[in-house]
Order: sequence, then C-alpha cells, then structure tokens
Amino acid sequence: MEPAISSKLDLFDRAQRLLPGGSLGNLYKNVLIHRGQGSHVWDSHGNELIDYLMGSGPLLLGHAHPAIVAKVQAQVATGTTFFASNEPAIRLAEAIVSAVPCAEQIRFTCTGTEATCYAMRVARAFRGRDRVLKFEGGYHGMNEYALMSQAPVQPPDFPAALADSAGIPTAICDDVLVAPFNDVDTTTRILEEHHDTLGGVIVEPLQRLVCPQGDFLSRVREVTAHYGIPLIFDEVVTGFRLAYGGAQEYYQVVP
Repeated sequence: MEPAISSKLDLFDRAQRLLPGGSLGNLYKNVLIHRGQGSHVWDSHGNELIDYLMGSGPLLLGHAHPAIVAKVQAQVATGTTFFASNEPAIRLAEAIVSAVPCAEQIRFTCTGTEATCYAMRVARAFRGRDRVLKFEGGYHGMNEYALMSQAPVQPPDFPAALADSAGIPTAICDDVLVAPFNDVDTTTRILEEHHDTLGGVIVEPLQRLVCPQGDFLSRVREVTAHYGIPLIFDEVVTGFRLAYGGAQEYYQVVP
C-alpha cells in the first residue's frame, strides 16, 4: 500500500468543483489515479489496481516503461514541441509508412478525434460530396460527424443518423448515413442507393468487442472501390495491435 497523496483535502470534491461532471469525461467519481507502473495503477488512497484501459489504447508497453521513460527524458533535454518539421517526426513518419499497408504520407494529430475529422474532410474534398457513411456503434471521436448512432435508444431506421449529443446541427445529421456493422447486404444496398452523394465511408475494422464477420470488410472494400468512394479505416484501437501493420494487415483488406 502507498500513502494517500492527499490526506487533508477531498480530491473528489475538488474535482467536482473544477471539472465538468467531476471527471475528465471517461471514468467518473469512483476512481482517482495517482500513478501507474506497467499494467497497474495506484489510486489516491494507495489501492493497487489492474489497468485494463491503458489510456484507451496508446500504452502498448504499459505505464512508465523504462525504455520509453529514458527516450522521453532524452528528448525533453533537447526540446519537445517545435511547431515545425523536425528529425524525430520525419523518422516516425518513415516507420509508420513502412509498417502500414495503405500509408503513403503522414499527418500527425494530437487526438483520434482530429484524425478522423481530417480524414473525413479530405475524403469529402476529394470526392466533392458532403455526406459520410459510418456504422452503427462505431466510435470515431468527439467531432460532430463522428458522434452519431453509437448506441441509439430506439430501433434504427437505416441509414438515418441519430445524434449522440445535444448541440449537433440537424444539417450535419443529414450529411451522415449509418449502416449496420457486419450486415453486408444492407450496407451494400445503402452504398448503391447513395453513392452519388457520399464523400467517404469510415469504419472501425474491429469495432471494439465486435469482430468483423466473414467477408464483411472485403465486401465493403469492393463496393466502395467500385464507386470510387474513399474507405477510411479508423485504427486508433487496432493500429500496431492486431498486427504491426494494424487491422488492414491482419484482415488483409487495405483501405
């Protein structure tokens, strides 16, 4: 057991006062983390817990891995954020392009929300069309086009999109189509009916705990390729995990 980091101040009350909903938006008031090491974290009361979240993805080697700590410390000593091209970024871009089958060039972002927002924007610009098709239950971050039909409370009427948050304009809802994940026939029908209005299709190739069934991904790839619609794989979860080249390497379907 480790000593609590605050024996006099109620951190939960402070969080409630300072943070919307009393949290950072994911886990609520039941846990407040002090530190992490490997696959474990310690809360503010010194309790040791197994961390099954791992930062929601990026901590492939666990918390505070010695090799990563050493590299980060060495880089901090020479500077971190330059807002300009730099050698570490170029080397990392080369490594990613060599690993990921579809990759040709890299645009770095700070979050998955930004990455999917840019990807959908580029697809719409390339096609000159405004609409995007996503799949029910797919999570693509917190931008307006992504926050649609993640967990609809009423039976879906495909391809209509249901906004997951207040404040999303109706006009954006009209520009998002939703298809059922793993339903090849319904997805194909929607693509055939709306291909002239679609700028792109975005999908999590492995939808968290829901695996793609049969030839679902390859069929989606075939139909989008037939109509010239960009297919976007959101690999925030699967990239460098299912395989070094991500889900596209693992499933042998290249977007």
